[in-house]
Amino acid sequence: MECKGTQYIQYPSRTSVFKIWNLADLHIGAKACAMDWIKKDIKEIRDDPYSFWIGGGDYAEYIGKGDKRFDCDAVADFITVSDLGKLGKVLITQVKDILEPIKHKCLGLLFGNHEKSYQKWQEQEHLHSWLCEELEVLNLGYSAFLDVVFVRNGKQPKIINTPVRAESSQKFRFHVHHGAGFATTPAGKLTRLIRFMTYFDADIFMLGHVHDQQGRREVQIAANQACDKLITKTKLGVISGSYLKTYKQGVTTYGEQKGYAPTVLGSAVVTIIPDKRIFKGEI
Repeated sequence: MECKGTQYIQYPSRTSVFKIWNLADLHIGAKACAMDWIKKDIKEIRDDPYSFWIGGGDYAEYIGKGDKRFDCDAVADFITVSDLGKLGKVLITQVKDILEPIKHKCLGLLFGNHEKSYQKWQEQEHLHSWLCEELEVLNLGYSAFLDVVFVRNGKQPKIINTPVRAESSQKFRFHVHHGAGFATTPAGKLTRLIRFMTYFDADIFMLGHVHDQQGRREVQIAANQACDKLITKTKLGVISGSYLKTYKQGVTTYGEQKGYAPTVLGSAVVTIIPDKRIFKGEI
């Protein structure tokens, strides 16, 4: 687990509304990858001044010919036979090129179980760190705490390196994790999210991995510092969807063989109004 300090986002006015995307489980390199959907969401992030994002891992499929899950019929058409001998380099380069247009809006990148497994067994542990260095973004590891401070200073929204003099600022602590577990039911996936929200102290939780979209708001009752007044603390958790289709015409996917539910495509988004300290999930 990582503790990655603070990222600052400046913004112009009290009415500013931000979207923080959890862009996870792209699975580039799979024939069933919804590339059109990926491009659509990346364009929206790029074109919306108030959209920023955190990468949730599993950006590429990373299932090579030595993997028992390998199926040549499920490999994307852009991957050639010779590419299978250098799959890590081919896929990580493709991921970099796809994410490049929105790198300046990225708060950090996790890696997922697909990256972890491929890097471990192929002795290429540098791939994720190379991606972070190329895009010039924070390496969040597999899970991390990250503080995001919104700084109202009258200027257009962007990530800034250091705090500046501001009219107002609000800090939100994120706990981000690629996700875990093998739950296939909505209840099982939600239970996993609630456990994370119980285990860790943060305002906003982002998970992926289970190729579904869910959200949860938890409220805790506490006392103020003087212990003379009740206060509430709200936690928000979201599980992001995926861009890997379970069912695609002309392709027999792993998920189809296992009888999994259709994937909820796209990302979960957390909407934040800093000046009102309002945050809610969009799934």
